[in-house]
Amino acid sequence: MDERTERRILDKARYVRDAVTVLAEKRDGLSFEEYRESREQRDVVEREFETAIEACIDIGELLLKATETGVPETNAAVFRALGREGVLSDELATRMAQAAGFRNVLSHQYGDEIDDRDVYNFLQHDLPLFRSYLQAVRAVLKR
Repeated sequence: MDERTERRILDKARYVRDAVTVLAEKRDGLSFEEYRESREQRDVVEREFETAIEACIDIGELLLKATETGVPETNAAVFRALGREGVLSDELATRMAQAAGFRNVLSHQYGDEIDDRDVYNFLQHDLPLFRSYLQAVRAVLKR
C-alpha cells in the first residue's frame, strides 16, 4: 500500500474515532425521552452515525483497491469483501454490512420515517463495533 493511501485511511480512521467519541457522550448523557424530544440531539446522533459509517466504507474501499481487489457496487458488499479477504472476521463483516444498511436509512429517510428507538438502541449498544473495525484496519496497516 502506498503512503498516500495509508495516510487517507488514517485520516478517515481518526474521523471515525472522533465521531464515536461524540456518540459516546450522547449515549452517556441522553435518556431515550430526551433523545426523542430533541430534534437537535437526534440530528447530531444521526449525522455522526451516517458519516462515521461512510468513513468506514471509504476505508474499506481504499483497502480493497490497495490489494487490487475489485470494489463491490454496494456499501454492504464492501464489508463482505473485506471478510472474504480476511481483513474482517465473518461476524464483524456481517455487522458492518448491517451498519451500511443503517447508514442508508439515515441518508435516505428523515423525520417520522426514521425509527428513533432503532437509532437510540444502536447508540446504546453498537459503538464497540466501530472500535473493532478500526482495530482490524490497524492490524492490516501494520502488516
